[in-house]
Amino acid sequence: MMKLRTLIAASLLAIATPALADEYFAVTPSGAAEMLFAGRPATVIGQLSGKCIDAHWTVISSSPTELVCEAPMNFGQSVLGQMLMGNSYSTPPRRFFRFNVAEVSGVSRVQASGWMELQMAFGQTKRTDFAGPPFQNNVMNFMAAAGGKFPVGTTFPNHVVMGFESQDVVEGKYHAMRVTRVADASAAAKAGLQVGDVVEQVAGKRFKNQGDYLDAIAKAAQMATYDVGIERAGKAMTLKLDRAFRPATTETIAALVEPAPASPNATAAPVSVADELAKLVKLKEQGALTAPEFDAQKRKLLGM
Repeated sequence: MMKLRTLIAASLLAIATPALADEYFAVTPSGAAEMLFAGRPATVIGQLSGKCIDAHWTVISSSPTELVCEAPMNFGQSVLGQMLMGNSYSTPPRRFFRFNVAEVSGVSRVQASGWMELQMAFGQTKRTDFAGPPFQNNVMNFMAAAGGKFPVGTTFPNHVVMGFESQDVVEGKYHAMRVTRVADASAAAKAGLQVGDVVEQVAGKRFKNQGDYLDAIAKAAQMATYDVGIERAGKAMTLKLDRAFRPATTETIAALVEPAPASPNATAAPVSVADELAKLVKLKEQGALTAPEFDAQKRKLLGM
């Protein structure tokens, strides 16, 4: 039963990618799911609100230091949620994510949490908090996509580094990577990877999305050496790479200089970026704004 509950919970936690390795991708010094943003909390709340809206989530509440979004669940996820929470006599479960922001010297620290809740037959609310690698990997990926950076000292115990830069290549239902640069003395260079090679497999796995790629490098992290399948000049080849882990984060985040907050005596009412974004979404849904107009207004709002 515990194994079933774990599988159900993992399937409900997907945010930006549908499948992630069941191992921690990044471990922050605090151990929490957190990232740093260059900017004041109100600006960062706007960035995260925009990312929620892009993901078709609903902004439930927003303040200068906290954002709560609801991520919709499809029918299958709803059924799995009721199985996980153990109550079939209830409303469908709902899934929420909270982002708390604190500022230190112009840099915002964001910690994320998540939970699922449902209303039972007699009105009580039952709640299950999200935890573990599936949740942390997904929500960290979500914050990174909104502009977040790893805190100094973050380690990557399950992230191997091959040592090359690439461009995405679509090969039918799969994705691959065309090598544009190979770092000197890297595992890739020592194995003979060359510019122009197309990396198609890592540790025996192909990838349709970023989640598959994270699964592949997590598998590679368990082995002293691992195979990388490539195509070179139309010919399939296999290289054997020595495992090398991504080093801990040492780069600090530079504070973003922003205008000072308005004086308490100012007569103009403060603008809630999250509320304004929600209004734009409603206008788009009503047909009052075209998609290009919506995108332009959103960029302008997030740049305030």
